[in-house]
Amino acid sequence: MVSSRKKKESNAESPSPKSSNGSGTGLFLHWEGKRLYRQLVPAPRILEPMRQLSVGNDAENLIVEGDNLQALASLKPRYGGQIGVIYIDPPYNTGKDDFRYSDKRFHDPDADDNDAVYVTNEDGGRHTKWLNFMAPRLYMLWDMLNEQRGVIFVSISDVELFRLGMLLNEIFGEENWVGTIAWKGTTSNHPTNIALEHEYILCYAKDKNAIGQSWKSPDHDAKQIILDEYSRLKVSARSAAALAKAFKEFIKQQKDVLGDLARYQHVDRNGPYVARRNLDKPDIYGYKYDVYHPVTREICRRPYNGWRYPEDSMNKLIAEGRILFGKDHTRIPQLKVYLADVEFPLRSIIDVDARKGSNDLERLFGRRDKFANPKPVELIQTLLSYTSNRDCIVLDAFAGSGTTGEAVLRLNRRDGGSRRFILIEEGRGKNGSDRFTRSVTAKRMSLAIKKDGYDSGFAFLKTGRKLDRSAIVTLERDALANLICQADETGRGRGVARLTNFKYIIGRSAKGEAICLVWNGPENSEVSPLDLRSAAAEVTKAGLKRPFRIYGTFCRVADVATSWKFCQIPDEILAQMHVVDDAEG
Repeated sequence: MVSSRKKKESNAESPSPKSSNGSGTGLFLHWEGKRLYRQLVPAPRILEPMRQLSVGNDAENLIVEGDNLQALASLKPRYGGQIGVIYIDPPYNTGKDDFRYSDKRFHDPDADDNDAVYVTNEDGGRHTKWLNFMAPRLYMLWDMLNEQRGVIFVSISDVELFRLGMLLNEIFGEENWVGTIAWKGTTSNHPTNIALEHEYILCYAKDKNAIGQSWKSPDHDAKQIILDEYSRLKVSARSAAALAKAFKEFIKQQKDVLGDLARYQHVDRNGPYVARRNLDKPDIYGYKYDVYHPVTREICRRPYNGWRYPEDSMNKLIAEGRILFGKDHTRIPQLKVYLADVEFPLRSIIDVDARKGSNDLERLFGRRDKFANPKPVELIQTLLSYTSNRDCIVLDAFAGSGTTGEAVLRLNRRDGGSRRFILIEEGRGKNGSDRFTRSVTAKRMSLAIKKDGYDSGFAFLKTGRKLDRSAIVTLERDALANLICQADETGRGRGVARLTNFKYIIGRSAKGEAICLVWNGPENSEVSPLDLRSAAAEVTKAGLKRPFRIYGTFCRVADVATSWKFCQIPDEILAQMHVVDDAEG
């Protein structure tokens, strides 16, 4: 339902979603349950490592098994405001067993979802249920994005396209809508009024003013094919003429594969190039001077609005051989543009065959039916190539088969980046028993790393008990150490590497800071002077940095700022996870 009321301004100290709460004028989305979604934030959970499902020692890549709302609440203390790009492929609400809804979990996000059922087309409240499912998750994802460069991509079909757009307008602000991409993935021959051959990808920024006015990417598969072939031919060709002939023949044979880039059929010693008619000034204020034809010595015909470049710049381009003259002075010269220098805009229509998603899985698993309708790696890699910094964190809260994770690995290999991925997936099949987060998502990443030789890995975590005082103090030492590494403030944005071969040291931050623990149960875990000396010696031997952080229930020795810092259990953990203890009100 759409209502016309005034947008309410937020007085919060930190930025908040651009939401309408129903007072005054303005167009916004209204549905039963809207007033609740911001309150539906579950308690953080203990994220329990499952080492048998993890690969390598790279704790900065994560696969989290569990309800994505609960997982996001658990990850927020470490990654809130740190995510560079989010891609999600949520349920499309088609009525074909793609969307399970739990009214019980909507009203209490910490509840189990044993009442969840698949929503059908016969359900009169299916759009309201979808909004109640999506709104708290998009609200949480908004909070996870980086303020300066964060963007989110959301895949959707036309079933929920318009409701999704209005919901994103409310949470992110209409002014932060970057654009909508049409992904053409299929060809339909079904008898219908309009043959549907595309889906949509909506893009919003945390702050559109902060992400810059244009996205350009040097990456393009056809571009790389052309440049690689040019490099090969340049070595084998006996002359410039032979190189030009062989290269033109290659372009002719590969025209269907190269698409629009097949126009780069000319080469010189600097590489493939094309002539462009863009030496004219787009407006009326072009430069007026004479350019002489190198053969006729006559003044060349000038563009109507004048030259694009000042005279000095034009003379430099002529000297560098970057200006292509016509057969005589009656033709306007053109600019020589090298393919290596070309960057490509992110266009509103992306043509990637949807069957490539199943091909990606078949290449790794040897079969195509491991997961229904997986997105192609090429599609997600294209989005990331324009929007992700080389060291950013990429989050997918509806990870499915793990396409986003593989796209991150491929892109890192292509451009030498160090992007990290966080994949969240509950991994429940139709019968409720198939944990495909393990059998598909994690397995796919493991196979890709092994088969393609990626120097990478990931930690597999599952959501466990709700985080509170009683839960913390009843944990065994290993489980408590895992929780501390999940919560400790030194892991902000990059996480803490879990270490297990020490008596005191349990983790290492990305900066090489040591995290230590004294734990013999809640009644016997005071940090003594002997513990401090022994822990310090262990930190020195391990080559880790000081001041080290040491956790325990009590410490009678005053902190030495340059050497160590005491962190009290469970108070420090609760504070870092932003959990208000019941006893404190």
